[in-house]
Amino acid sequence: MKKYGMLVLVSAFMFSLVVSAQDQPTPPPVKEGHRKEFKQPEKPKLSAQKRAGYLAVDLELTDAQRAKVQALYEKQDKAREERQAEVKKMREHEKAKFEAERKANDAEMEKILGAEKFQQLKAKQAERQHKMMDRMKERRFKGPKGPAFHENQEQPAEKEVQK
Repeated sequence: MKKYGMLVLVSAFMFSLVVSAQDQPTPPPVKEGHRKEFKQPEKPKLSAQKRAGYLAVDLELTDAQRAKVQALYEKQDKAREERQAEVKKMREHEKAKFEAERKANDAEMEKILGAEKFQQLKAKQAERQHKMMDRMKERRFKGPKGPAFHENQEQPAEKEVQK
């Protein structure tokens, strides 16, 4: 009798395990070209007053301590905004610098190659870039296991073998 009871218990456990394994949620389908789906949603930023209020409640601060903490938070927020503006300005400057350097290199290459061959070079570069982007999209969006990039790495090699 104990054997049958144990057998029933084990089979019920295995059945529940199989059923729960089949109940995995599937990720929503990823639409090609929608990059916003990969970004984290922006969280609303708490004001210095609210953050100081939460800290005052947690640590049971006095009104004077709360005011000092709030002033410190406001000072930190201002410094953070200034740093972010500075980084954005530097990024724009670097982008403009890179663009000017690229144009100078292109002009020099055009002098060396001539206009016709330079246009051929540009067309080949654009074609190569287009192929690379297509391969990246294919690996990211159309693989057998969905958008998991690392799981689809072997897929292009398999396609080359099939051709």
